Amino acid sequence: MIHPATEPDAGGPPLSRVARKRNQRIDAILNVAAQVVAEHGYHNTSLEMIADQVDLTKASLYHYFDSKDDLFSACFQAVAEKTIARLAAVADAAPTPLDALRDLILEQLEIFVHDDPDMARLFLQHQDWPESMREKQRHWRRLHEDIFVAVVEDGVASGQLHPRDPRVALHCMHGSINFVPIWFRPRSAAEDKKALSLVSESILDIFR
Repeated sequence: MIHPATEPDAGGPPLSRVARKRNQRIDAILNVAAQVVAEHGYHNTSLEMIADQVDLTKASLYHYFDSKDDLFSACFQAVAEKTIARLAAVADAAPTPLDALRDLILEQLEIFVHDDPDMARLFLQHQDWPESMREKQRHWRRLHEDIFVAVVEDGVASGQLHPRDPRVALHCMHGSINFVPIWFRPRSAAEDKKALSLVSESILDIFR
């Protein structure tokens, strides 16, 4: 089943009221699915559990998704496409590779701890995914990784970044970023900004 994008393409015709309501319902289903699987694991999550939390019958849920695999494939695609688009825009807007890497780290942290923590957990939290789901994860992870790799390669070529080993440095960076949601507790906007900036600068030291 092909699922419509949450938003219309830029410059395209506005969505109808029915289409907007459908997309809102799909967004709600995807977010609930991410919450349920984080708590119960993939194999212990059923479509009935998800349908119940979004006030649908299982039969009604099949109007949106053909199967549990179809539902979680849509979850992966939704969070990955949105995240990759945000990160690509951040990288393109930065004046230098060092600025780009700093901004990418901060943007990723914002997604993890403020903007989309439930959906982000699909990629952060270990789950007993079937192989078909793992392959989809690997696909989206590669596209996500490519953004950081390109910035680091530009930084090394320009002499702005000096990691001992770029690949090891990237692994250390992702490990550090991915662990932040485990210990981070949001407070005030000012305190959060200070804390995440400190994390970003500490990670950048790996590349300097």
